[in-house]
Amino acid sequence: MGTDTLRLVAATSDLFLRSRIVELAKQTGADPFFGKGPDELKRLVAQIRPELVILDLSSTDYDPFSVAKELKTTFNSRLFGLYPHVRTELKKRADEIGFEYVVPNSNFLASLRRVLLERAEDN
Repeated sequence: MGTDTLRLVAATSDLFLRSRIVELAKQTGADPFFGKGPDELKRLVAQIRPELVILDLSSTDYDPFSVAKELKTTFNSRLFGLYPHVRTELKKRADEIGFEYVVPNSNFLASLRRVLLERAEDN
């Protein structure tokens, strides 16, 4: 991991989504890291200080909203949330917390690609 390499941390139990994040990270020169639960996620963020944290807003493995609040408060993390398009209440909650990016699952990969490319240009 180089000093100019964009780092991202993601929390998802979806193996397909995880593989797509890895693929996009490779294509855009980012280093992806994955946390399984809230404690591991917070430890990774504290250790790595990523430019972006990706949270699955519909996760039942952890409470993405309490994790997001803590990451915002403690680390001032930039948050990227994804949600099923039929669960618009998740988007509303994420917006209230201050997520920088909140997109439906169907737009996630295209949106993440755009964000990673923009962030890579900024670095």
